[in-house]
Amino acid sequence: MGFLFLAVACSLGIATVFKLAERRDLDRTALLAVNYAAAAVLALALQGADVAALADVAPGAIALGVLQGVLFIGGFWLFSLAIREAGIGLAAGAMRLSVVVPVVASWAIWAEVPTVVQGLGLALAGAAFVLVARPSGAHAPGGTVAGEMPAATAAADGLPESSAPRRAGSLVLLLGLLFVAGGLVDVVMKAFQKGYAATVSTPTFLLFVFGVAFAVGTAAVVATGTRTGRWPGAAVVGWGVGLGLINYGSAEFLLRALGALPAPVAFPLNSVSIVLGAALLGRLVWGEALSRANLAGLALAAVAVALLAG
Repeated sequence: MGFLFLAVACSLGIATVFKLAERRDLDRTALLAVNYAAAAVLALALQGADVAALADVAPGAIALGVLQGVLFIGGFWLFSLAIREAGIGLAAGAMRLSVVVPVVASWAIWAEVPTVVQGLGLALAGAAFVLVARPSGAHAPGGTVAGEMPAATAAADGLPESSAPRRAGSLVLLLGLLFVAGGLVDVVMKAFQKGYAATVSTPTFLLFVFGVAFAVGTAAVVATGTRTGRWPGAAVVGWGVGLGLINYGSAEFLLRALGALPAPVAFPLNSVSIVLGAALLGRLVWGEALSRANLAGLALAAVAVALLAG
């Protein structure tokens, strides 16, 4: 349980760094690229002096590392797009609810079935996610759900009214992709822990993960800078390195927690603890408002944590 606590603390640290970096208007793509570079360097340092041993890593473990790296950076892009198109409430809700994917996969693939009490905790965690992720004032003026385009607005923008259903379908597809990507990140973590953790060290696996994510992120930064002529400032380096160290810790501790706890317990407990901690940080540190639904979700989250940890 100690490793899971450290994983949650690191995840909350990542959210805090992003919050502070956002106030300084740092280039997010560059911040992520530097973050992944720092995490990869730390993984290489922890992997040990025998770099040649990397050639002996099982192809399956390498494939999982490459897939995870693509999912890391790809999930970020989907999350950013979902925030822009659907709003942060729906985007965050889809990301948090993706915990269902690794839980179902663990039941179906690895036969890890929770106890009755833990199953109740899982159900309460799902309800807590929905309530905590619900934004205040979930409906926009005019009776439309935030993120939807009213027919009048569509007409004003020169779009036919029939485009509204197509746009709604696009939003559903986008949020669905975000849901799947977020869930697959955890499934890959579990697959590595079950299939290769006994023969491949965690730093070695994470070296592939963060190395691939860094390569993709750097390509995006270079492409954007070449096209626009705008390049990130030096401040992004310091913030990115700090973020990378915390990011590495989050992945390392979660993998260690998965070695000690069944996935149907570890993943929901990790997610609901992050949701609970982030909401409390937002309220106590940054003065973010919480609706009655949010407060009810926090109460359910606290009960779910107690049941899942029992």
